[in-house]
Amino acid sequence: MNSDPEQFLPLFLAAQSDLRAFIGATVRDRALREDVFQEVAMVLWRTFERFDSSRSFGAWARGVAARKIMEDRRVRAKLPDYCTLETLEVLSESFETQEAQSGWAEREQALAYCLELLPERSAKVMSAKYGRGEAAEQIAGEMGLTLEAVYQALSRVRKQLRECVQRRLGLPIHE
Repeated sequence: MNSDPEQFLPLFLAAQSDLRAFIGATVRDRALREDVFQEVAMVLWRTFERFDSSRSFGAWARGVAARKIMEDRRVRAKLPDYCTLETLEVLSESFETQEAQSGWAEREQALAYCLELLPERSAKVMSAKYGRGEAAEQIAGEMGLTLEAVYQALSRVRKQLRECVQRRLGLPIHE
């Protein structure tokens, strides 16, 4: 497989809302849903070297989530019976169809490209906040910045990334 560990974060960030929706479609309990999401995120991170970068990250992540959901159902018997393997397969196919129609793969690629263009300091702030989940206060302390400077940096970088992705996809840029 050809997976560069540096690509995990942009791919994961781009796919996380769909992944949460996929898990939420079969896991109704809020706390359990978050537990499953966190466990899936860890599995994705630990096994990222097995990801085939020529395929859809979202589809791979949903496959990992489906296996985790079924494992939890068997092991802990916490998930309802309507969550069958067939249900997960149909749900996954539905997400793949929507993903293909929405151009999600192109958006993932554009975001990965744009993240590569970020200056080192901006990339560090984004990695700390969204990669490691650090609080703004912790980032400020680590980087010798004020809290306000961290918030401004995050806002600026998110805007830069949004505009870069829009340019890359040939979309109009909205302020």
